[in-house]
Amino acid sequence: MTTAFFCGAAFLGCLLAGNRSLKHGLLTLLGIGYVYGILRANFPDVWTYLMFDAGVLGLYASQLWRPVPLEQRKGLQDLRLWLVALMAWPTLLFIMFPSNTPLIELVGLRANIFLLPFLLLGGRLSSDDLADIALVLGVFNLAVVGVGIVEFFVGIEAFYPINEVTEIIYKSKDLVGRTAYRIPATFSSAHAFAGTLAMTLPLLVGAWSQSHRERWHGPLLAAAIVLTLMGIFMAAARTHMITAALLVIVVTFSGRLQGKQWLRWAVAIGVVGYLIAGDERFQRLTTLQDTAYLADRWGGSVNEGFFGLAGQYPLGNGLAGGGTSVPYFLRASWKAGPQMENEYARIVLEQGLPGLALWLLFIAWVLARFPGRMRDSWTLGRRLAWLTFAVAFGSGLLGMGMFTSVPQTVVMLTTMGWFVVARKRAAAPIAASVPRHGLRAVPRAEEFGSRP
Repeated sequence: MTTAFFCGAAFLGCLLAGNRSLKHGLLTLLGIGYVYGILRANFPDVWTYLMFDAGVLGLYASQLWRPVPLEQRKGLQDLRLWLVALMAWPTLLFIMFPSNTPLIELVGLRANIFLLPFLLLGGRLSSDDLADIALVLGVFNLAVVGVGIVEFFVGIEAFYPINEVTEIIYKSKDLVGRTAYRIPATFSSAHAFAGTLAMTLPLLVGAWSQSHRERWHGPLLAAAIVLTLMGIFMAAARTHMITAALLVIVVTFSGRLQGKQWLRWAVAIGVVGYLIAGDERFQRLTTLQDTAYLADRWGGSVNEGFFGLAGQYPLGNGLAGGGTSVPYFLRASWKAGPQMENEYARIVLEQGLPGLALWLLFIAWVLARFPGRMRDSWTLGRRLAWLTFAVAFGSGLLGMGMFTSVPQTVVMLTTMGWFVVARKRAAAPIAASVPRHGLRAVPRAEEFGSRP
């Protein structure tokens, strides 16, 4: 009964919050995502497993009939076309070529298309919406990293019982000579914890680098950035540690921070570096110095069998037939096929070569929209977002879960939608100000600051 209440409350909460505004609906859903892992672990049940999905459906329902201004619809046109293409092909496979039981196929369809509409929702966010979202995400990150710090010192056993849901957490005992666990905080795994924190960093840093409406916004965001970086290293997920390190380098040498702000950044990074250097559990990134390990990992995830599987399954092996995570209560009826620890191999095995081609084209389209010379208050945040997308797409070669991690995938797709559409909006006034004959348009009186 309790778990059914979780599911119903998630749906109703996101529905009501989404009816108020898209921003409130997204934050409500992300709040559910931040506690989803620990609730699922302590209340293992079908209803708890579906809690986040119910929240997503509630948010979708709240936005389904919401009017979208004409100008906003124009900005979303390209994304809408991509969304139709990326969703249509898996849906066709689901209908025409089932290879598993209906429920397993439905799980596979969910993994391939269910969260993709967040691209459109993200494209509808304004810069003010994003600043508010960044503030609340800062509070969320402070809270979950606080839980992670407690787990770091007292252990994860008090928070996560040993059961089928937490199996992946208790398998991650590979720190300090396999005597310490990676920290999951309140998430379903350490990778989900670190991945979510890494995906929020562009928003946190982008909001922090701007002027603030309230004096307390800056200190809150600064504290959130420091603890977010600590949380990523606490979770000891190497890919996300690399993301954090690259973001730190880009921010430090971007030239977007001036005077006291740059000094504060340098002090904060110095504090984080000092803490990381003081405990071996933060230093899993140093294992990347082992070239033999890297070669073995690269060969196992990228080279071995990829092209053979693509040739054997040109139209895929069925949805959920290539590595999509199937819940424990459905595994008895799951006809598991070949798998590789590679997101693109999963796409080949589930959607075939047409599905892989669609995704590669979409990824290239997103990355081709590098911010370049664009200048506005979110320039730094936009550049950091592009970098996180590039690292996320690259890390897909060495792991799976890029499109199903809760709530990391929602943060990524929402930010991606905003990134693409905001870039288009920023470029539109420039294009509009240049007449067809190539001469500069005559500015209006308001542009000189005079009053009519």
